[in-house]
Amino acid sequence: MRCAPYALAFTDDPQHLGRVSEQSSAITHADPRCKRGCAVLNLTIAGLLRGEDEPLRRALAATYPGQSDAPELVNAVEGLPDSVSESELNNGGYVVDALQAGLYYALDADSVEEAIVRAVNAGGDADTVGAITGAVAGARFGAESLPDAWLAAIDETDELRDLAGELLELEHTGGDAE
Repeated sequence: MRCAPYALAFTDDPQHLGRVSEQSSAITHADPRCKRGCAVLNLTIAGLLRGEDEPLRRALAATYPGQSDAPELVNAVEGLPDSVSESELNNGGYVVDALQAGLYYALDADSVEEAIVRAVNAGGDADTVGAITGAVAGARFGAESLPDAWLAAIDETDELRDLAGELLELEHTGGDAE
């Protein structure tokens, strides 16, 4: 739920993005499913930001070339949103469930608001699933699609926009936040 900023900083360097995503996860969640889940999430976000077709499929291919050390994760997210129905989702905090649910809501919705509202209203580990959903839906629909009322409720909106801009600038200047 906290790794998405790396997708902004390393949008155009998938190999580096995958590596720093796994390193970030390893600080608190060293299980291969967690590390690979962060990489899949960030590579999907970066693919959406680049306007790729099928960014999730590309993220899985980049993260799992050949044999996977986390087949359960791949099976859960491969083919989303068509591979599962909403009633089958588990909004728990377990990485496989949270990633599956977050990606499903973000890739199935018609707007960023719909995606996030569905995710958090499903209950369970709503902050984790909501964060994943919001990051992917934001990349899919664009920051300008966030509801004005939501942004007005955040005192630090300008600071957050500035930070996002700085992360994007790292990518374009060749900066390395590793």
